[in-house]
Amino acid sequence: MFAGPIIAREVLTAPRSLRYYLWRASFACFLFILLWTAWQSIVGWQDVRELGLMARFGGVLYGMFAMLQLTLMLFFAPLSTAAAVAYEKDRRTFTLLLMTALSDLEIVLGKLVAGLLHIVVMLGAGIGLLSLCALFGGISFGQVLNLFAVTAASGVAGGAMGLLIALWRDRTFQSISLTILMVVFSVTGVELFSVFFPDLRFLGVPVKEVLNPYRAMIAVLYPTSDQATGLVRASSLVYIGVRLTFAAVIVAIGTYMLRVWNPGSKEPREKGEEDAEVVETLVEVAEAVPAEAAATGVGATLRREAGGTEAGDRAAVAVTSGGGDPGFEPVGGATTGLHVPRRTHRRLALAPRPYRKPWTNPILWRELKTRAYGSKPLIIKACYLLLFALGVGFFLSLSKGMEEPLASGLGLIPVGLAILSLVLINAQGVTALTSERDTGALDLLLVTELSPAHFIYGKLFGALYNAKEMVILPLLLAAYLWGTGRLSGENLVFFTVDYLLFCHFAAMLGLHDAITYTSSRTAVAHSLGTIFFLMVGILLCAYLIIFSDREFGRQLLSFMIFIGAGSVALFGSLGARNPSSAIALVALLTPFCSFYCIISLLNGDFLAALLVSAGVYGFALMAMLVPAVGDFDIALGRTNAIQG
Repeated sequence: MFAGPIIAREVLTAPRSLRYYLWRASFACFLFILLWTAWQSIVGWQDVRELGLMARFGGVLYGMFAMLQLTLMLFFAPLSTAAAVAYEKDRRTFTLLLMTALSDLEIVLGKLVAGLLHIVVMLGAGIGLLSLCALFGGISFGQVLNLFAVTAASGVAGGAMGLLIALWRDRTFQSISLTILMVVFSVTGVELFSVFFPDLRFLGVPVKEVLNPYRAMIAVLYPTSDQATGLVRASSLVYIGVRLTFAAVIVAIGTYMLRVWNPGSKEPREKGEEDAEVVETLVEVAEAVPAEAAATGVGATLRREAGGTEAGDRAAVAVTSGGGDPGFEPVGGATTGLHVPRRTHRRLALAPRPYRKPWTNPILWRELKTRAYGSKPLIIKACYLLLFALGVGFFLSLSKGMEEPLASGLGLIPVGLAILSLVLINAQGVTALTSERDTGALDLLLVTELSPAHFIYGKLFGALYNAKEMVILPLLLAAYLWGTGRLSGENLVFFTVDYLLFCHFAAMLGLHDAITYTSSRTAVAHSLGTIFFLMVGILLCAYLIIFSDREFGRQLLSFMIFIGAGSVALFGSLGARNPSSAIALVALLTPFCSFYCIISLLNGDFLAALLVSAGVYGFALMAMLVPAVGDFDIALGRTNAIQG
């Protein structure tokens, strides 16, 4: 195939899976249910006798569809390409790919297209349904095509960015977390830039419309008469050109740096230059020591001075075995000590590090006391701190002079920061186990006497500890809002309890999906997709309720269908591969209880929302935690392996 063997393989093998068709059909059904729910919210059961009402419904509906579709594209397109490369790296198959006759460009483009294939197919599955909005009025077919072009260009640029990050980083958690943070930063950073340079234009188009996909989408939805140029507006052409140019530059950089970054410098089998130099120097010193010195215990001294490290052990063995080696030639002349070069002598004179004794739970000790995920997560934490500071700065600057900013649209800023934290915690939880499986370390743990409780609790609290900044900062923001009078003390307690419960739920959801699905790509997709759709579904449900002026009577039936579809999807994600009565009850109750919590929050009944949410999500946490601890051996196959 002219596109390359990687793209050819993906195109040929992807349609063979039943999941390929289920995702497309599910997405179209979800849009249809959302269409009916919006109809009940805006029109209800009344007879339509005004043409303007249909046009209003078509414009509002497509605006909601366009916002949802663009959000899904911006989130899943980068994650799909990043997960495709990270999965190969964890299984050590990406190095084999580099050893083939494929060119660097074929590898990079192949992985990009392979990661975007499912996303683009799902985007195309909704074209027929979304084109019906033009028949209602309020929007033209040209705007429909224009919005699809803007969405597709955003997905290509985001996928290229996720691919570049995955090629650069060695660990799955680093790739996924940095990708999520860069997606958020690509929106907030542009907004910050537009605040300082509001009048800056590029090719006659405001920079904020060129760089921010949401502003570009709004510009298409609400065009001015002097900006329309047929099917595609001038501002959309500039936006699409900038995005595709950005994707081309990213692909060029990834192609150029492909073999520089891979294989990574932190591969487990490789040793650092400093350690190798120490080993080489100590071996040279050992070869220069005569047999008489070895007999007087110089080997033990050398080992003690080296701090009991691997280098010291090798040098001591070389010293003590020197006399028995037939090829050993002692240095001529009497020797009273070791003549070590000054640089090596300084290294040997360093005080030995104390031996670290692990705790009763070695998994938890490794997660808390060692850099189990490398030193690069510091970059992730720095990016998160920057984004959090930008979000808080926007909220505080825009809420000056407002009595209740949390009750307005500005309340979405702290809510968005909390959702971002939960997504990152979930990514930490799912990759904490998938990385162990892909590197083969999980197989070694299964043959030890390590109990399931030690493993699950160690990974759960280890994920929360490694993501402690994501846990603490939203709580500190809530405390600051309480101190400044923007949040009551009662609501501060409610938020603290609920948020800590959601953090444990997000981390356990990642572990549950990692145990359920043996494929890392599938586990990451299900875990992040579940937490993302759960949060987006709650926000979308709240938007529809507010938009309909909280008149529940005329839209209750459509909401029940919408929530019932969410229950089916939640059970398919959590319990399809590992069904249980508790998981089925969680899938049934969680969407309905979340709907009740939204109504309670809008009506000001915060205690009821706390009790219901704590009950249902606490039960969901236990429904995933108890089987993971009790059936851990069966879920991961240790029982079958022991039985032979």
